[in-house]
Amino acid sequence: MRLGPRTAIAAIFGLNGAALGTWGARIPAVQDHLDVGPGGLAVALAGLAAGAMVAMPAAGRLASRRGSAVVVRLAVVALGLGLMLPALMPTIALVTISTFLLGVANGSLDVSMNAQAVEVERRMGRPILSSVHSAFSFGGLLGAGAGATAAALGIGALVNFLAVGVVVVVAGGVATRRLIPDGPTPAGHDDAGTPIPTAGARGRWFLRVLAFAAFFAEGATLDWSAVHLRSIGAGAAIAALAYASFSVTMASGRLAGDRLSEAWGPVRLARRGGTLAAVTMAIALAAGIPGVALAAYLALGAGLSVIVPLIFRAAAAGADAGPALAGVATSGYLGLLAGPPAIGAVATVTSVPAALVLVVAATAGVALGAGALRPPRSATVSTPSDLPHPTTTARAA
Repeated sequence: MRLGPRTAIAAIFGLNGAALGTWGARIPAVQDHLDVGPGGLAVALAGLAAGAMVAMPAAGRLASRRGSAVVVRLAVVALGLGLMLPALMPTIALVTISTFLLGVANGSLDVSMNAQAVEVERRMGRPILSSVHSAFSFGGLLGAGAGATAAALGIGALVNFLAVGVVVVVAGGVATRRLIPDGPTPAGHDDAGTPIPTAGARGRWFLRVLAFAAFFAEGATLDWSAVHLRSIGAGAAIAALAYASFSVTMASGRLAGDRLSEAWGPVRLARRGGTLAAVTMAIALAAGIPGVALAAYLALGAGLSVIVPLIFRAAAAGADAGPALAGVATSGYLGLLAGPPAIGAVATVTSVPAALVLVVAATAGVALGAGALRPPRSATVSTPSDLPHPTTTARAA
């Protein structure tokens, strides 16, 4: 059976998640390879973030001019090759350069694959964005699990990275052949030349704020959820379940996100998701009980799971989807980077539970600002008949 556009772009999301999950699981091995302390490792990891931040705006412009499918094809190959580099580098300076290049590939793929997913969704005439984001989440879990297993078996990071990198390049190359060609269109118009309603500059800035808040909460949870449980008396094993619980509901919640978006609409869904996250975290912080906190991280993952796909869909609902997606992706990445140090700074002068009130504020802000996700007036959605003809290389999934 030949891949259709939806399956193909979901595969790309999954491969991206698997590559990043593998990288995250083997960071300690890279640190051992370099024989550096936390400070040196932080320098190397900063290269990844810097590369992504530099690449996202450029990738958005390139996707707008050349089409997202072209950028995805280049970026997925670059990601697979880039994953192999850090374990080959003998010095911290060279590893930092290699992580910068890996960040460039990841940032470019992040923007372009979302632009392609929006195009597939538009042509199918029904929401699919949340489900393809779930592929990224499950890919991340798979990559992290495989990386942890490889480490437990004594398989070196280089072998692990080479294996996953080859899979990303080969499988990504196959999948990108089934993407929808989406060449440049006249500014402000769709493929048929019809004017596209947009949210305007103010609406786009609101979307960037929402993206920052959602990713802020996610980044804070990644680095501080286990520390939070330890600070209120949980053992190491229970504390380790905090981010795992968040990740599972984040991934599974996205499977239901498209159906919920159709049933409730984006504004109501985001309000409910943000409210669920904020209220349950507030209760957990007030209670100070490990079991309640663990349940809150489950709810936090479920509440946040639908937010990012909704933001990307809203950002792309107009002309020049590539730059618009790059803008919200860059703001989201800033939030992801800002969350952990912000929590740490506040926790230093107060406590970890008190600092995590910032997560409550961020998720409450998502709920309050959900109106920015309302589709522009007179926006239309293409019907399934707009999909490429079965004789073309891009087939409906």
